[in-house]
Amino acid sequence: MRKMIFAAFLTVILLSGCKSDGVAVTDLPPEVLTGATVIEPETVYELPDTVYAGSAFVYKDRYAVCVMQSNDYSAEVYDLIEGKIVGRMLHYGNGPQEVLFPMFALVGDTLQVHDLQKGKMYMVPCDGFPDAPIARQMDIGFTTVSIISCGDSLLSLNPYYFENDDMGIHNGEPLLFYTDGKKVPYDSSKPWSLNIVQGGLTRHPGNGRVVFADLSVSEVVFLDEDLVEFRRVTGPVHGSIDYVHVNGVLAYDGSGMGMNAYLSLCSDREYIYLLYDGRRYAMNDDTVDWEYTDHDLYLFQMDWDGELLGSYVLKGVDYVMSELSCGAEPGTVYVSAVSPDEGNLEIFFYDLRKYN
Repeated sequence: MRKMIFAAFLTVILLSGCKSDGVAVTDLPPEVLTGATVIEPETVYELPDTVYAGSAFVYKDRYAVCVMQSNDYSAEVYDLIEGKIVGRMLHYGNGPQEVLFPMFALVGDTLQVHDLQKGKMYMVPCDGFPDAPIARQMDIGFTTVSIISCGDSLLSLNPYYFENDDMGIHNGEPLLFYTDGKKVPYDSSKPWSLNIVQGGLTRHPGNGRVVFADLSVSEVVFLDEDLVEFRRVTGPVHGSIDYVHVNGVLAYDGSGMGMNAYLSLCSDREYIYLLYDGRRYAMNDDTVDWEYTDHDLYLFQMDWDGELLGSYVLKGVDYVMSELSCGAEPGTVYVSAVSPDEGNLEIFFYDLRKYN
């Protein structure tokens, strides 16, 4: 198995190239999947069925912020050591510091909650768990599905970014931009692409490098602190996706093919971890299971230069809404997934250091 992985990595090197604009491009070959190491979790945490959560983010090997599927609180804090709920946060509602459509991200020592409907970003310091209050609030005057804080500013995915040769659309928009929450650098007269350009976003705490992993296209984009792209990793599964452009809005063509690519990502100072599906499906197929894929998911480990360091199969994890979060030590990672049999949330801990 180790020889197969080495052969796959050698192929990766041979498939590396450079775009005309100087961006290094690595095309991951199929061997990244077929030669992946099957790994078992070190620990599996079975959350009780009274915790109606669809995903969780683990902080410092102790607290799991469970994103709830209820009409009460949007998150509950579960203590992995004590095995019980020890806190709740962000009540659903229209009142002050209540949420309607929250999207969670764990960035360093801060839980960041973006309320997509109310245009608010709440910062919760994790070192205050289990009873951490909101320490900061920012207003967001535009719509985006991927946004994280960077010091006093925000880093956002551009809802008007789109490049597609087949459709002849080249917006000339930046993929990402910094903002105070109000100022935006895009041209809103161009086609709106938020429906189709989505994915995970993370930033190095020291050198400011940024990584964007596309949800529906097998691409990972590496940018420097000034948001200049220097590397793009494509593959290992390719295939064209059909889009339609109607009344200034881009959408998927329901009669074409779709893909699940990078479902989640997280990072520490040394590595980026990416959860990859690679499933292709017919958009109009009524038999498609939108919650579970038809194979075990893959975990990729990369460094901040975009080099692939490890490819793993997460045996028994096939939930497409799974979330990654980093362990307390580099090389360790947690994966949350809903059990297809019991319907309760499970959290898997993996130590990748033994495979490197």
